[in-house]
Amino acid sequence: MYVTTMGVLRDVKQAGRLGNLVRNEISNKLSGAGLGHLPAELPSYQTEYVTLYVKGGPVGKVVQAVTEPPSMESAERLRALNTSTATDKLQRIAEIIQE
Repeated sequence: MYVTTMGVLRDVKQAGRLGNLVRNEISNKLSGAGLGHLPAELPSYQTEYVTLYVKGGPVGKVVQAVTEPPSMESAERLRALNTSTATDKLQRIAEIIQE
C-alpha cells in the first residue's frame, strides 16, 4: 500500500491538467500494472491523496471484499480479519452487556 498525491501521479504521467481523460489514463495504467486505487474515482485536484494497492495482495482483497456485491468469498475474507484478540474482546463486551 502506498499513499501519494494526484500531483505526483500527474507528474509521472507527464500531464498538464488532471482532467477526466488524464485521470482515466492514469487509472488504466495503474490497473494494467496490477494496482488499484482509492478513492475509486481519482480526484481532480493535485493536492488530494490517493491510496495505491496491489490488487491481488492482502489490502486489495479487503478492498474487493467491501466494494463488490456481497458473496460468501468476500464474507470469508472479512471474517479472516478478525483476530482471536478481537473475538475475545467482542465476547467480553457481550458478557458485560448481559450482566
